[in-house]
Amino acid sequence: MQVLILATKSTRAGRQLFCNLGQILKVKKFAGIVCLLLGVIISTQAAHLVGGEISYQCLGNQNYRIKLVVYRDCASLGAAFDNPAAITIFNGTSQYLNLDVNLAGRGSLPVSAPNSCTTLPPFVCTEKGVYIDTVQLPASALGYTISYQRCCRNSSISNIPNPGNQGNTFTIDVPPNDFSCNSSPDFTTDPPVALCLNVYSSIDMSTSEIDGDSVVYSLCRLYNGGGPNTTNVAPGALNSPAPDPAAPPPYSFIPFANGFSPNNPISSAPAFSIDPQTGILTGTPSQVGQYVFAICATEYRNGVLLSTVRRDFQFNVTSACRRIRSIISGQAVDSSTLCTGRTVTFSQNSQNATTYFWDFGDPLLNNDTSNLANPTYTYRDTGVYQVMLIADPGQSCSDTSYSLYRIYNPIDANFTFNEEVCFEDHMFDFRVNGTYSDSARFYWSFGGSTNLGDSSRVEEPLNVQYFQPGTYVVSLFVDDYKCFARHQDTIRLFPRIDLGQTLSETTGCAPLTVTFTDDSDFLGTARHYWDFGDGTFSTDRSTQHTYNEPGIYSITHRIITSEGCIDTAEIIMQNQVEVYPVPQANFSVNPQVTDIYHPRVTLQDSSIGSSQSQTFLPGGAVLENLENDSYTFTDTGNFEIKHIVYNQYGCSDTAFLTVRIEQPVNFFIPSAFTPNGDGINDVFRFVATGVSQLEIQIFNRWGERVFISNSSQAVWDGNDAETGEPLPGGVYTYILIGRVTESGVDEKRSGTIKLLR
Repeated sequence: MQVLILATKSTRAGRQLFCNLGQILKVKKFAGIVCLLLGVIISTQAAHLVGGEISYQCLGNQNYRIKLVVYRDCASLGAAFDNPAAITIFNGTSQYLNLDVNLAGRGSLPVSAPNSCTTLPPFVCTEKGVYIDTVQLPASALGYTISYQRCCRNSSISNIPNPGNQGNTFTIDVPPNDFSCNSSPDFTTDPPVALCLNVYSSIDMSTSEIDGDSVVYSLCRLYNGGGPNTTNVAPGALNSPAPDPAAPPPYSFIPFANGFSPNNPISSAPAFSIDPQTGILTGTPSQVGQYVFAICATEYRNGVLLSTVRRDFQFNVTSACRRIRSIISGQAVDSSTLCTGRTVTFSQNSQNATTYFWDFGDPLLNNDTSNLANPTYTYRDTGVYQVMLIADPGQSCSDTSYSLYRIYNPIDANFTFNEEVCFEDHMFDFRVNGTYSDSARFYWSFGGSTNLGDSSRVEEPLNVQYFQPGTYVVSLFVDDYKCFARHQDTIRLFPRIDLGQTLSETTGCAPLTVTFTDDSDFLGTARHYWDFGDGTFSTDRSTQHTYNEPGIYSITHRIITSEGCIDTAEIIMQNQVEVYPVPQANFSVNPQVTDIYHPRVTLQDSSIGSSQSQTFLPGGAVLENLENDSYTFTDTGNFEIKHIVYNQYGCSDTAFLTVRIEQPVNFFIPSAFTPNGDGINDVFRFVATGVSQLEIQIFNRWGERVFISNSSQAVWDGNDAETGEPLPGGVYTYILIGRVTESGVDEKRSGTIKLLR
């Protein structure tokens, strides 16, 4: 019995004594069995850990009562509650104590539903284990951190990644220099074991605070602790399921999966939130699954942070709950649904109901009811009615809902007014037509300033006059028992024609192109007419016209409107366009074709209607006011001469002439040669100038051709061109044909040559 007492003492030394007890008593078999069992307990992974928290109460004289609460699934295949649990106390980040705390009590949480008519499924179950120990903690400038770590969480958790490999750190701080003997907040109620899908939840997460300190509640982050390793790991290592001792602070956070966060840890609509003052957690789960999140209760004294109790817990959202809910499909509050008449088809989206009772809310009738799921009812009159629906009437868990329905007749309103007129004569009377009640209210928007202002609230405005011509959109709004109708029409007030035009040019040399632009102010359609004064016309609104003949022209512009103010406006612009004459440039060059041996030419002006001129010669020379001048060319070729003349209006004309200076045709032909090899006059050759193609033929006295060539560099050595044999001395005849380079005409020369041997 003494051995068992030693083994359960709440100290790290107690466990060591328990393992060494077999050695002390020389009972090896007993010691081996005990230590083996402890190793199995330490290394087994708690795969279905649900959550927990740590709190403390100051008992006085620096004594603190520590309470650890751990939650686990009843159906867990992992380890049972640690017994003892290793709770480690740190002074700053240094280990101060490592306690072995026995399990003080355990039990299942009650399976409570959000309300008495919601039934939770029978398979949900959560166990609660409580560990309590008392330690003495002298006041420290660093304060104390109390921690317990355990792995692992359910692998089916939806809102954190790799949940089966994530553990828990339950921790709380004792403030530095705690001479006032602070006690932490302590959660007063257990969390629910399950939440119902699409059922509003209101969960009390409040704490008791015996010191009267302020407590602020918030959703906060999850701490990780321990690890899933069970092989090749020393029992109690930091990466084992049950670290012994726990790791020192600070502790790492568990990240949330995509779409989740500490403030949005569960799929819900509306989202879960906690009241920072009351600790009431509210929200409606919208998706089945398992979700972990943390609730922090942080205590302050005179604005100074003392400690934070963190409840880490797993909520199970199930669709297996059953609750009867009466839900009437509400009426959309707009004129398209309110103002459709007195017959209404009702619909509902009740849950888990099989029978129904409707009361349509007519206070003067008792038979305005129905037992159909989606009934249709016709009201006697318009008005606002409170409709009631009981889902599963007569049952203990029946549910009732109400909805206001507004019943109005449809309205159809429009207006007419007298025909469109000229602005000068207008006055409008607006008449309303259609279906509406005597209580209908009217609002007019005239689309512009009138003698009644921009708007009016009378039913039928009369004698309405606008201040300016133009196009106006008139709108009528009718409000009849919250039903609305709108009608619009357009008024066009036509002004008298304000004739206007712009001419791009009014003077210039012929041919003169003028752009005629209509700048008239009028409304509606109209016919346009332009008379250009030279016998031509146009019916375009804006146009162009070219004057080819010199002269002074009067322009007529006319507009005839065909709607609104039917009117004609015309203006005659006398002598508006003046077209100046253009001189005719002409000159002569004599001769126009010559050769380089005769390069001088005479230039003579023969222009008509000019007052001055400029003549541009080859090489950049310019003759001012040409009369009868000469010019000498210095090279052969074709040369262009430009002659520009001007009159007194600045109008000009240009003439061009090309002068050809040819190279002279010359043939230089010797009369004899002596092919004796002495290097002097051994061959017959000739020189030709002014030709581009040549052919020479040489014949003997019997008319036989002895030489032919097409080259201007032809050379005859006195031999027969075919046999290569030397020819005898004597007289030979030649024929030379050359094509003149400039004219392309063939020049022919013939004569005799003496071959001397």
